Amino acid sequence: MLVLYILLAVLIVCAAVFVITWVLLKITVRPGEAPNLYDPAVAGKTRWAPYSGDIHNGIDRIRRLPWEDVFINSGDGLRLRGRLLYGEGRDGVILVHGYRSSGEIDFAGIVDYYRERGFGILLVDQRAHGQSGGDMICFGVREQEDVRRWSELAASRLGGRLWVHGVSMGAATTLLAAEAGFPVPVSGLVVDSCYPSPRDVLAYQMSKQYRLPHFPFVPIGSLAGMCIAGRGFVSCSTARASANAKEPILFVCGAEDRSIPPGSVQALRRARGDRDPILEVPYARHGLCWLQDPEGYARALDDFFRAANRAQEQDAEH
Repeated sequence: MLVLYILLAVLIVCAAVFVITWVLLKITVRPGEAPNLYDPAVAGKTRWAPYSGDIHNGIDRIRRLPWEDVFINSGDGLRLRGRLLYGEGRDGVILVHGYRSSGEIDFAGIVDYYRERGFGILLVDQRAHGQSGGDMICFGVREQEDVRRWSELAASRLGGRLWVHGVSMGAATTLLAAEAGFPVPVSGLVVDSCYPSPRDVLAYQMSKQYRLPHFPFVPIGSLAGMCIAGRGFVSCSTARASANAKEPILFVCGAEDRSIPPGSVQALRRARGDRDPILEVPYARHGLCWLQDPEGYARALDDFFRAANRAQEQDAEH
C-alpha cells in the first residue's frame, strides 16, 4: 500500500510540474507586441535605454525608406509579410529579427550600413510577429522553413549575391535554415547573439527567470515543448546546424549577454572548428552589439563580405 501511495504522489507531482511548465511555455510561445522603442520614454525603461536616441533615429530612417510590401505563404498556410528595398549593387540581404522584436528594432542602424553599400534588403516579419500570421513563436523550429521560402523571393527580386543576417531567434532561424539547405545560393550568414537550441533556452530561463530547478522542470518542460511546438523543440540544435552549414559565417556576440547561456556563440563557432570569424563586443548586452559598437561591427561585416567574396571567386576559378 505504501508503494502505491508513493507512486500516486509521484504521478501527482509530475502532473503538477507538467501543468506548470505547460502554462509557462504557452506564455512564452504566444505572440507579444514588440516594445515601441520609437518612443524614447519607453526605450528608457528597457535594456535599450543607453541607446534610446540612436534607436529612435534608426527606426525613423527605416520608416522613411521606400519599402515595397511583399508576402509569401508558409508551408503550414500562414501569410507572412516582408518589406523589400532595392539596392544599387550586386548584393541582397535578408534581415531576420528576434523573439518578440521587429526588424526595425533589431536592425536600427544596420539597415543604414547595408543601404550605404548598395545592398538590396528584405526585412521580414517572422511568423507571429508584426503583420505576419501565426499564433505561436517556435524559436526557429518552424521559422526556418519560412526563411528558406523568403530566400527564394529575395533571389528572384533582388538578384546577385544573397546573404542572410539574423539576430537572436533570427540567428537561430538562419542557422537551422542553412542546415536544411537554402533552395537558392546563399553567399554567407551573419549570426548575432544566437542560442544553442530551444531546449537550452528553456533550461536557462527556467533557472534564471523563474528560479526553478533543472530537474524535473526541464525534462518535463521538454516534453511539454514537444507537445506545443513539435519534436524540433528538443531535436533542433544550432550547434549541429552551425557545423553542417555550407556557407561561411560571421559570428557576433556581446560580452555582457545574459539572455542566453554563457558562451553560446563561441560554442557555435567551435562546432565549425573555429574557422570562421567572430566579433565579441565588450559591454554589449543581448542583441545590442551594433548599438554598442557600430564602427567595429561595420568593419567586421566589411572584412567578412570581402573575404567570402574572394573565396568564392577563387573557387570559381578552380
